[in-house]
Amino acid sequence: MPTQDHPAHVPPALVLPLAERRRRLDAGALDPAGYRSTLLDHIRRTDPQVRAFTDWRPADTADAPVPERTSVSYKDTIHVAGRPTRLGIRSGYRDYPEDSAEIATRLAARGLTCVGKVTTTECALGTTKPSSNPRHPHVSTAGSSCGSAVAVAAGFCDVSVGSDSGGSLRWPAVYCGVTALRATPHPDLLAGVHAVSPSMESTGLVTRTAADLGWLWRHHSLADCFGTTRVPYPGQLRHAVAAPPGEPLHPQVGALLTAVDRVLTDHGHRPVAADTDGIWALRAPAGELLAREAHDSYAPVLDAPGVTVGPDTMAAIRRGAATDDRRHAALRDGQDRAEELLTALLTDELDILVLPLEAGLPDLAGPPAPSTLTGTAPGGGELTLIANYARLPVLALPLALSEQDSPLGVQVLAAPGADDLLVAVAETLEDLAGAIAHTMRRTAHA
Repeated sequence: MPTQDHPAHVPPALVLPLAERRRRLDAGALDPAGYRSTLLDHIRRTDPQVRAFTDWRPADTADAPVPERTSVSYKDTIHVAGRPTRLGIRSGYRDYPEDSAEIATRLAARGLTCVGKVTTTECALGTTKPSSNPRHPHVSTAGSSCGSAVAVAAGFCDVSVGSDSGGSLRWPAVYCGVTALRATPHPDLLAGVHAVSPSMESTGLVTRTAADLGWLWRHHSLADCFGTTRVPYPGQLRHAVAAPPGEPLHPQVGALLTAVDRVLTDHGHRPVAADTDGIWALRAPAGELLAREAHDSYAPVLDAPGVTVGPDTMAAIRRGAATDDRRHAALRDGQDRAEELLTALLTDELDILVLPLEAGLPDLAGPPAPSTLTGTAPGGGELTLIANYARLPVLALPLALSEQDSPLGVQVLAAPGADDLLVAVAETLEDLAGAIAHTMRRTAHA
């Protein structure tokens, strides 16, 4: 997919590749004051249409040290000192934290400057999307980290920090035509984050392109920030591409998976016939665990005086009450076994496992279908739950356009701690995106 394409109304200076922007700054070919003026005007004109920000202050942007420093925004479930946390709740809830979340503190120490807080769905569980897709207006913004994807896709910031307990970082990124990395979970990085599911959740990054992700990762030493090890990029990736057997996939989703497998192999990477049959059964317990922990996390918020949420959000939170403590303990035991299973697979046999993001094409913009209100897990997205249940890092990026002109992407799983590898894989897949799209078209006309 041509990930460098941007809507005509985004000023080109705001969506320069970050490496190129740095080169221009160092050469004196980019005027910081002019950049800030352009950014300020762009957000003022565009955010009322796409509604990415929940807390944005023009004076802060006018005085911010950007583009000299990397600009970052944070999902509205992540504390940033001096900015309200609303959890996407329409009325009756405001938290004004004195301290920033650990992830925000670490990124600030590495030179990233916060330009605002961005939207999330109600309690990161509701089905009503508060933001609109700036690149593909006819496509939904999908999961709860929607504001992060929208802010980056619209050119409001260089990177956004969201969270992902069941796919909520990956869907918005792909739907908005940008890239997401859900980092290996570390409990300390959830400090100051109102997690939906603490045992399945992790923070992560949204960037405009894989190239930007790679530049940020290296320039700001983000492997250290996220507590992961540096993994050498193998000359030959051991890869498997899998989908649940016997379950229908949209033909274009299947064609994308086939093309990814073929193009990786054609470029010297090694396909492995790995046994993935056991991973698909993980989705049901993952959904149940997510529902129970969502209830534990947000039921106290609902019980606070004056808090009002929609019926879809209420139903998602109350659903988990049906899972008792004994069953919860069993689900956590199963989670440990899932992590062992996937870690062994992604260490002994594979470097990466490529899965579809979902079985069908991206959801279109508009009210949610009735079936989404009664799914097996808050937010749905069964195929994305595997990485969360097994506590894995996972990459998602768009690689082609569907017949409805919506982005088609994949998710790429790696072993815990292999975030560094996934960043390099993102850059590889982005470089091969043209060949992947061409292979899809050729297969369709064969």
